[in-house]
Amino acid sequence: MIKSVKCIKCLQDVKENASYKAKCGHLYCNKCIDQITAEGGANCLDKQCSYFLNISDLMNRQFQKLSGSNQMVFGKQVQMFSGDPKKMTSPSQQNKATVKQNNQNTNTPIKQQKNTQPRQSFQDRSPIPIQNKSKSQMQKQTDRVLKQQLSTQMIQQQQTQVHQQKQPQQNLQSPKQQQQKVGLQLPKQQIQQNIQNQIQKQEVKINIEDKMTESISYKCDYCNSNNSGLFHNEICDHRLCYHCISKYYDDYCVCFVKDCGWQINQEQLNDFMLTYVKFQLGEVEELKLKRQQSSTDQQDILVSKFQFEEVTLQHMQISNMNEFIKTFDELKIKEKNYIDLRFGPNEKSVGSNYCVSWERLYSIFNGDYQFFAKANDNKRFGLGKYIGPQDIIQGSLGNCYLLASISALGNRRPDLLLDVFITRAINEQGIYCVRLCIDGLWKAIYVDDYFPVYPNLCPVFTKAKNNAIWVMILEKAWAKLFGSYQNSSSGSMQEVLRALTGAPTEVIWTQSPDFIHQLRKCLANKVIMVAATQNSDVQPITQGLVPNHAYSVLKIKQINHPKKGQVELIKLRNPWGKKEWTGDWGQDSSLWTPQLRQELKLDNEDSGVFYMDIGSFIQQFRDIHTCHVKQNYQYSATQIKSNKKRAVYYSFNISKEGDYYITMNQRNQRWTGNPKYSYSKLLICKKEDNNTYTYINGKFTQFGEVWCKCTFTKGEYIIFAKVIWEHHQDFFFVISSYGVEKLEFKQVKKIPNMLASAFIKKGLVQQPKRSYDTMGQPKIQSCYNLDRLDGWGYYFIDNQSNVKLISKISFHKFYGLKFCKPYRGVTLNIELPPGKQFIALIKVLSGYEIEFTQKVQFQQ
Repeated sequence: MIKSVKCIKCLQDVKENASYKAKCGHLYCNKCIDQITAEGGANCLDKQCSYFLNISDLMNRQFQKLSGSNQMVFGKQVQMFSGDPKKMTSPSQQNKATVKQNNQNTNTPIKQQKNTQPRQSFQDRSPIPIQNKSKSQMQKQTDRVLKQQLSTQMIQQQQTQVHQQKQPQQNLQSPKQQQQKVGLQLPKQQIQQNIQNQIQKQEVKINIEDKMTESISYKCDYCNSNNSGLFHNEICDHRLCYHCISKYYDDYCVCFVKDCGWQINQEQLNDFMLTYVKFQLGEVEELKLKRQQSSTDQQDILVSKFQFEEVTLQHMQISNMNEFIKTFDELKIKEKNYIDLRFGPNEKSVGSNYCVSWERLYSIFNGDYQFFAKANDNKRFGLGKYIGPQDIIQGSLGNCYLLASISALGNRRPDLLLDVFITRAINEQGIYCVRLCIDGLWKAIYVDDYFPVYPNLCPVFTKAKNNAIWVMILEKAWAKLFGSYQNSSSGSMQEVLRALTGAPTEVIWTQSPDFIHQLRKCLANKVIMVAATQNSDVQPITQGLVPNHAYSVLKIKQINHPKKGQVELIKLRNPWGKKEWTGDWGQDSSLWTPQLRQELKLDNEDSGVFYMDIGSFIQQFRDIHTCHVKQNYQYSATQIKSNKKRAVYYSFNISKEGDYYITMNQRNQRWTGNPKYSYSKLLICKKEDNNTYTYINGKFTQFGEVWCKCTFTKGEYIIFAKVIWEHHQDFFFVISSYGVEKLEFKQVKKIPNMLASAFIKKGLVQQPKRSYDTMGQPKIQSCYNLDRLDGWGYYFIDNQSNVKLISKISFHKFYGLKFCKPYRGVTLNIELPPGKQFIALIKVLSGYEIEFTQKVQFQQ
């Protein structure tokens, strides 16, 4: 007799064999448990029970119900949610209860079935998904077309066999031939059923590039807008676009389409991401997939491996590149090892504070070393297995600003860090080259393979784990720019981020009133960030942090705490590879619950990686240096010679609309000997069809890197650039562009009316304006504006009346300001006829004071 029990949710009687028994022992009817499964799991509804109904177990049960416990998918048994427990919730489920990681549900076991067929690679797998979820009409139509094509092929094969069967046959037939003959005698309906069964087993080989090209007929199932570059999750049959995947790529390994939550194979997803970048953008090295058979379960493992070239020639247009190639080829022909005469293995190259010996890499590592070494880390995927922040271990040189910047870029954009290296593999000549954006121009910097070591052959300065040398090469190239390792200690993270990427950089201050707003804006734009702690003279730094030290910002994570509710944590890394924050949310903090430790993968190692809450971060850190890297942006630059008295004008044309960063770069003050940078003034205007000009953006500041972000439409633009040199009469600076396409800068002669035309338009739209209605002339309006950001100001009058305006304006206070030609002094005498406009341009030098009086009369 089957026992009848009550469902803990609906309290209805249900037979025990038609119910679901949770791990806590409480029973749910099939209808209620199906509803809970669709909602993504929930706490047990018994008031005295705190057990969480795990979505993993529920989906396993659902899968068993749909396809059987021994279902094999693509040559392996499906185990739902066998991946990272912290990634068990999708964006559509973020506001639901936190999912706990449980072992396999004892009530719904999935029997292990030994696979006799090797697992197929991603390219060889059939695009026909498992029939366990409802499909869109487009997907059903595509499957029908595919089945029809396969059915046609099968029928043609059957007809061919029938034709052959009609031919004279030998009396003796093999068992296989007899079986085929029997099959032909089956009814037509049975033949069609056999065809359908064989279609399910038919392998359709497609190339991943072809698959992405054909996906244009679909749309992303999450944003329902993008229809190109779609990842096809063959488990749940959802298609997700590159933009949506990249947004959640680091945080989820399940499909985040609403009410889905089915697992995504991380290797497949990683394969798609990297192949898409190569296929669409051409920035990542060729990804080669290999199938390696496991000796334990006879299943093939999908392995991604990068093939790094000895020398990459994709950057032939940068400075010094031809010189490096010539040197490299000569060494190859003569079979000689390279010794850098400009930065050789001597005391001058290391600095007077260090007493070291120099050894080649072969001796240091006893021949066992690689340029990029693959890490055995399940948390890292694709190129991140070769280049990551965990690889960097700082030595005895105080260059944390350099290493923290490299670490931050390697964490978020390892592809851009790979692009820095021109040589990417070990060579017998011992010559290695990187490219760096120095003072706005890309240059090839190459070094030999001698490095400073202690007597025990341990490197004195930075090294990497797994005997990789890429960090050592990059650090040595950076030291070569400054003349010695010692001279490269202490610096700005901005100059490093700019040198590595060519992208514009800026600093946001933690004590700024809008710091949180700026931080969220940086997160939304996915910028690279490096933070610096306060100086100990300004504020005591305790609880494990190092004063005046640089830390890589790896991630910002929002969590649900059972007592504190929503908490925003910032994840940082000390380039030392040790010494972490010990305050709230530090590794040993009592605020961590077991579930949160598991969700954020908190380990017990002193690796230098730690979390802080935003409030503690603001107290302990001084600023964040940011780098505005963008996907597939193009870089172009030109070097300019100027003097302090004259500005230079450059024109360029926009054929592809979008965002661009226009930048002025002075030479780095650390190798020019100047105590500070000179003031720079940058102004961008658009030339209109009626030969007038529209103000776009401007910047005026005393810094080595001055940039403006502009959204350009098609047309011609003019750059006004001026450096007010304080230590030189003539000097060089660089104008560069970083945007959706390369720009070609062309120097033009001075345009006398450009500034006046641009600021008249700006004055016309400025609000508020002062009118002369109290004097009976409401159609005469004036305004003035002084802007420290772009270094310009103006006094503007618009006379739309039928009288002539005669005015004398006397400035009693005019500090930090200066009139542009043709106006001078502190008095303006104006005679403005009807229908005309007047503007006097003002140079805003720094902090200013202004006070004036005006005498006005009108003439008919």
